[in-house]
Amino acid sequence: MRFISILLFAGSRLAETSPLNEVKETLNQVLAVVAEKPGDENKELRRKELRKVLEPRFDFDEMAKRSLGANWKDRTEEEQKEFVSIFSELLARTYVARIENVKPGMVQFENESVELPKALVKTTVKSEGSMFPIDYRLLLIDNQWKVYDVAIENIGLVANYRNEFSAIIRREEFSGLMKSLKEKVEKK
Repeated sequence: MRFISILLFAGSRLAETSPLNEVKETLNQVLAVVAEKPGDENKELRRKELRKVLEPRFDFDEMAKRSLGANWKDRTEEEQKEFVSIFSELLARTYVARIENVKPGMVQFENESVELPKALVKTTVKSEGSMFPIDYRLLLIDNQWKVYDVAIENIGLVANYRNEFSAIIRREEFSGLMKSLKEKVEKK
């Protein structure tokens, strides 16, 4: 009987933290920030508020680790921490700059699939007369769904970065990658 109670409790907790619902809630928060702080005069404040909304939903550590792929294990703990910091900053700035233009009705939620501890939330975005899929890959961490990859038109952000980073590391070593990322962060 105790086992059944534990399963029912776990099932109810997972239902409360549905990945689809959490992504929807995050989008609603984004829409509220965009509506409350429109225009170029509010750009800096709007982006700061958007980061507050997005940072708890994204697992930047996991994204950074997956983006380095096999090169992750070759880094010292200090290099890993520095990479996570720089990469997270670049990713957050890039994503915030793109999402700050979202408007009500642009995003349609298609479905979710869950295979613990992972989930996939499929959406379709309508923009400038065209439609394209954006899929969010999430991990259940401490009973919260966190995005660890975003696939735009079936191209995963993490895999894309991993290919780019591997090529840079082959040519310029890890120090060259870090220099490049720091320059990109300064430009954003």
